[in-house]
Amino acid sequence: MLRSIIASALLCFSFSLYGQKFIIDPGHTAVTSKVQRFSMVDVLGRFNEVEGSITYDSNDLSKLSAEVTIKTASYTSNNLGGEDAVKSVAFLDVANFPEMTFKSTKVVVSGEEFNMTGNLTIHGVTKEVTFPFTLLKPFKDPTRANTIATSASLTINRQDFGIKFSRKLPNGKEFIGNEVHIELNVLAVEQ
Repeated sequence: MLRSIIASALLCFSFSLYGQKFIIDPGHTAVTSKVQRFSMVDVLGRFNEVEGSITYDSNDLSKLSAEVTIKTASYTSNNLGGEDAVKSVAFLDVANFPEMTFKSTKVVVSGEEFNMTGNLTIHGVTKEVTFPFTLLKPFKDPTRANTIATSASLTINRQDFGIKFSRKLPNGKEFIGNEVHIELNVLAVEQ
């Protein structure tokens, strides 16, 4: 009995020090991208292999942190035949850069609004990014798992990450846009 009381106390103490750790559930997580092709139509892509964790401290939401790793070879899109081009040396170069990563460094909380800053690495180049996100605080889902959910979106310039492909159409517009819109919808399960 005494052992279980001590164990419970230590568990609560460790949560207060480090927060609860949640592991990303890849089956219920989506990382999608959108980039303009021929300056006319958006190519919608998705990365199917995502892993990482979220640490949550109910006493101080500014201590929330996230780490995400995305396998670049898991990219699929609505542009039939275009997936190989995106994975090629001209763009993601998946043979040399098999992963994209994000690691948060700071969270700013203002009422119900959250902004996360962190280091995003794509194509071997790391840049600091800041973006707003929404947070659904930990809850027991219908399977009785303790889960947390978050969503976010940001826009990056692929040129900033060393993806320098640049070709113009006869009308002078971009063959492939430089701006890439990224959306994340993440569900994570307590470890």
